[in-house]
Amino acid sequence: MGTASRIGYELPDHSVVSVYCHYDGYVQHNGRLLIKHYRNREDVQELINGGSMSSLRTRGTWELTNSLRDDKGEYIRDSEGYIMSENDREPQPLYHTERGEDINVEHTSFDDFVAGHSCEEYAYLYDLQGVWKAWKIGWGKTPDQPIELLCGMGC
Repeated sequence: MGTASRIGYELPDHSVVSVYCHYDGYVQHNGRLLIKHYRNREDVQELINGGSMSSLRTRGTWELTNSLRDDKGEYIRDSEGYIMSENDREPQPLYHTERGEDINVEHTSFDDFVAGHSCEEYAYLYDLQGVWKAWKIGWGKTPDQPIELLCGMGC
């Protein structure tokens, strides 16, 4: 079970281009990662242009490999805390296109973006001023105010 989210960027006409992200959508994870790793419009657009994803940032791929362990049997982690595996890669999004699915990028109004398409619990928007905003969403309810995202969250 994942905490699904929708991640998007605002266009000058206030419409939103967005994608679905299946896992770790809560503010303390995806919110922190967005602020830390996607700081300008070009990086955000590149992220979204990859399409829907399973995870915003992971070393893993769709090919299952063994996790690396030390002499005590503990998982070996990189400097960001990600478990390392055989044949893994630098942390990056795990796109659904990597398992053969079509790119799924949506262009909607802001209201549709924050309505929660199905099981999404959070919406993240990179606005026209270059600021990340987040909303707790879900099941068709329209949120009142954005959740404040602070760089003090570990970014």
